[in-house]
Amino acid sequence: MKIFILLTLSFTLFGCSQKFQDVNATLYEVIYGSDDVQVTASYIQNLSYSSMFAEINDQGKILMVLAYAEANPETQVQQLKWMSSDRAMITTENGRIVQTLLLPYENLVSIENNAPNFDVSANPKSQQWQSRYDWQPEYRFGYTADIVRSYIGSEIVTTPLTSIQTKKYIETVSFPALKAEIENTYWVDANGRVVKTMQSIGPGMTHLELTIVKDFNGQ
Repeated sequence: MKIFILLTLSFTLFGCSQKFQDVNATLYEVIYGSDDVQVTASYIQNLSYSSMFAEINDQGKILMVLAYAEANPETQVQQLKWMSSDRAMITTENGRIVQTLLLPYENLVSIENNAPNFDVSANPKSQQWQSRYDWQPEYRFGYTADIVRSYIGSEIVTTPLTSIQTKKYIETVSFPALKAEIENTYWVDANGRVVKTMQSIGPGMTHLELTIVKDFNGQ
């Protein structure tokens, strides 16, 4: 598969920390290393950072690298901040998208991520909870969601580096005030880590498919 990068890098919005300088250098290599990047297993393995494929509204995959891994200051849950070459950022917690920045249509400002851990036992049970969503543009804040998560079976997820046996879950996210709902899907390994997910940031809004291709352990 080939990824064509059309936009140059500008990280002025994020300051000039050493971490972003390092990511800048990595993405410079991705963009200018050749006319078109061959995303092979060896290419991904040789990248200095964890990476994932992201597909926005079924418009083709892009490669994003992990820019930051840090604790959410309020909940202490680990946040992963993934960055593309055109400065778009997707922030995840336990595989759930909790914030987006500079996506082309609309963005998730925040979500109250009080989701329980995935039940990866031999007989996973249904789980239910509530959350709250905020979106931009138009300051659409404070929308309550009722969420039901169900296990639907096992499935193998294949990436350029490996194949992973996973449990597959579907979440139905209902917004009573909007009389609308979305459906999110997660593929979770035996350790409870999300290795692939398909999520919408809101009803009728941007749909994202994320697949981890190189995790913290380089696999």
